Amino acid sequence: MEFTKNSQAEKIHEDESFLRLLDRGIDDMEAGRELPLEDAFKKITELRDARRHARV
Repeated sequence: MEFTKNSQAEKIHEDESFLRLLDRGIDDMEAGRELPLEDAFKKITELRDARRHARV
């Protein structure tokens, strides 16, 4: 029973986190703070590389 409650609480938390991210993304688009697709993928690559190097 405890596992089910914990699992459900975790799922709710994940859903809330996702909705917050989605809201922030929509806010950014409405405010004009979006990157062209190519620039966005470059930024993703930079952030991914920085994260990988930070782990090492």
